[in-house]
Amino acid sequence: MNFRSIFFLSVVVFLFAPNSLSHTGENELTTFKLEREPLIRIGLKINVSSVSISTRDSSLVSEVVGEPSKYLGTTNVRISSRKYSPPVYEIYRFEIPNIATREEADELAFKIRQETGETAVVTYGKAPETWKIRIGGEKDFPEDAESFKASLAEKGFENVEIVTEKYTSPSDDAIALTQQIARDYKTEVRSLLTESKINPVSGGANNIRTISSSRPVRKNKNAVVNPSLREVLVSGRSEAARFSSLRPVTIGTPGGRGIVYLNGKRYRGKMEVFTTSKNRITVVNVVPLEDYLLGVVPAELSLPQIEAQKAQAVAARTYAVANINGYAKQGFDMVDTVWSQVYKGVRIESKMGSRAVRETRGIVATYSGKPINALYTSTCGGRTENSGNIFEFDEPYLRGVHCSLEGRKHFIPFLVKSSRQTADIKNEANYELARMASKYAVNNYLMVTPQFTDEYFEDAPNEIELKSWLNNLAIKFGKPFPQFVTEDDARPLKLAKILSDMIYAAPTQSDTLLSEADINYQLSFLDAGEIPQAMRPIMAQMLKDGWFSIYPDLTLKPNKRYSRGKILRLINHIYDKKNWKLSFDNGTAKPTEDGKLVLKVGRREREVLVNPNVYLFRKFGDAFYQVNEVALVGGEEVAYKTNAAGEVVYLEVEPTAKTTVAEKMSPLTFWKKTMSAGTVRRNLGRYVRGLGTLIDVKVKNQGFSKRATELEIKTTNGIHSLKGGKIRSALRLKEQLFVMNKRYGRNGRVISYSFTGRGWGHGVGMCQYGAYGFAKMGLKFDEILRHYYTDIDLTKAY
Repeated sequence: MNFRSIFFLSVVVFLFAPNSLSHTGENELTTFKLEREPLIRIGLKINVSSVSISTRDSSLVSEVVGEPSKYLGTTNVRISSRKYSPPVYEIYRFEIPNIATREEADELAFKIRQETGETAVVTYGKAPETWKIRIGGEKDFPEDAESFKASLAEKGFENVEIVTEKYTSPSDDAIALTQQIARDYKTEVRSLLTESKINPVSGGANNIRTISSSRPVRKNKNAVVNPSLREVLVSGRSEAARFSSLRPVTIGTPGGRGIVYLNGKRYRGKMEVFTTSKNRITVVNVVPLEDYLLGVVPAELSLPQIEAQKAQAVAARTYAVANINGYAKQGFDMVDTVWSQVYKGVRIESKMGSRAVRETRGIVATYSGKPINALYTSTCGGRTENSGNIFEFDEPYLRGVHCSLEGRKHFIPFLVKSSRQTADIKNEANYELARMASKYAVNNYLMVTPQFTDEYFEDAPNEIELKSWLNNLAIKFGKPFPQFVTEDDARPLKLAKILSDMIYAAPTQSDTLLSEADINYQLSFLDAGEIPQAMRPIMAQMLKDGWFSIYPDLTLKPNKRYSRGKILRLINHIYDKKNWKLSFDNGTAKPTEDGKLVLKVGRREREVLVNPNVYLFRKFGDAFYQVNEVALVGGEEVAYKTNAAGEVVYLEVEPTAKTTVAEKMSPLTFWKKTMSAGTVRRNLGRYVRGLGTLIDVKVKNQGFSKRATELEIKTTNGIHSLKGGKIRSALRLKEQLFVMNKRYGRNGRVISYSFTGRGWGHGVGMCQYGAYGFAKMGLKFDEILRHYYTDIDLTKAY
């Protein structure tokens, strides 16, 4: 039974379409073309007792097949169903009863014929051994019967009696519907789907009479109809809005493109109502495909990226076209839930969603010239699965793919780059100096080098650098800048004197407070004898208080200039002792967009530009290393420093522990669930018969994506198997991409199962969060679709 062929069907024809968008990037011929935009039938209310349909337009309009449409003169109707009862009519016959003998009856009948010209037929009477005479024909109305009886009385036949007989006369629609049900008994639709073309009912043809149109029609007299017939009952305030029909009743607005409310919810198109095999009604929203998509796209994918929503629009359009008549037995194509596509009508429509539908109008995904079954899933867990491992069909275009681009290409949109030369460090003792020096460099400590190397850190600082470093320390201590700084001030004794003047309140503090014994006690390293007497108290005080240090070989080497590395470590040590912090900000990175760093600081988001010569560090393991580029996919903890122009001049990145695939914004990228062994047994028992006491559950086979595609279930009744998408449904998990951990009891049996998994949904086809992620990376809708659907074409079908 092709239900769509009766109501608002747009015929699908297959022609050559020169406007195909081929995956090769060239225009090619394809064999799929729709004659026009199809109408889609969505089952909104299935087997309900009643509904309310209304509009804010001028009036509702009703349509019934075979009848002209009519204005109902009201903006609100209530629709239900009621049992069909064939109308009952009366006919009137005329007879003279209780005649004693046949001879007497024959004589009277002859006289009646002679004097009235009417027929007079003698038959047995009701009483035993009596006869009766039936006179003339039947009358349809009591007034005609009384008049005929009076005319007989005027002619002397006063003992004539009127005999009343009742009969039913089902409508042509009732008989046609009875035949339809007998012919298509499997369908759940119980309204007449065609105009009545009645086959002759046994004996019916002989009963047809030509009478006035104002009289009851007796051609279907006492015809047998299905006793369970019900008719759609429309109730409204106006006379025109009160009627019933054995055919589906369609309610819409003038012109058919207005807004109709079903139980207060807004929809485009029309509402078709018919009765069902459960003696209730079903309401179907009959709507043009493009209007239907307006209520699907934002309901299925509301994430704010136009290319992702365009990909969703094409997928939803393709799914709709491919699944026309998907619920033919119930009288519609799709439902409005995840069992088809989520559809919420006008209330969910959005500006971006409508734009996505408009800009992809008529485009469907095809494979070998036919629309694909464009399945999609919310969150694929990083990779999709071959359809044959989840469903009972295995389509060549529904192959498992990774939810990421190949290799480095996946991270290119998120890269932050630096033109600065990265450190060239061979000596492991110097590797942390690159990060330390960079931090001080962006806090006004001058570093005169284009690149940090072992040689740079092992050499003594030049005069300009040393002056800059000491001046910055003076500022922190609140002391005057040292005067006449030269390269020689990098020697330990001179440097100790400069620092002592900054650190201590009085220049003579050490000389006053330390005894000779104290000084000798502190200066007990190998070359302490080379320290001049005047510097001994100062050096002793600096070492005692931990402001200074010697070399690992127990020498100070008073006449050797300290290297940059040693002085930087000394400065850093001073900062630590004073609990001073270098000026840096912290935040959480969001995905980089167009090279702009987007940071979340508290509840605020901040977008900043990165200086091309930025000091850039990334953590590997437990240490940070200088790099010339780093991908910020979102979720990384960062420390950064900006200059006076607001540009980031220092950035260090701690990689996120979260996934980096395109779907990473999904809240269900990872999930956990623990169930007792009893719960697992009960859940599995709904799908696998004959289970005994559960002993163990194992993943026997995995698919391309490492999803569980077959479970081995060991019970006291033997070993059982569960395959495909039933695994997720049976275990009531969000996905079947999981690992399973078991906890054992004292008897050695499993007492609980813990599932750690990824994703949400069946995992086949387009990943919706992945589409969003790809769109943020700059991919266009066709690139997104071709990533998830293998070897497809994008075809302009109408």
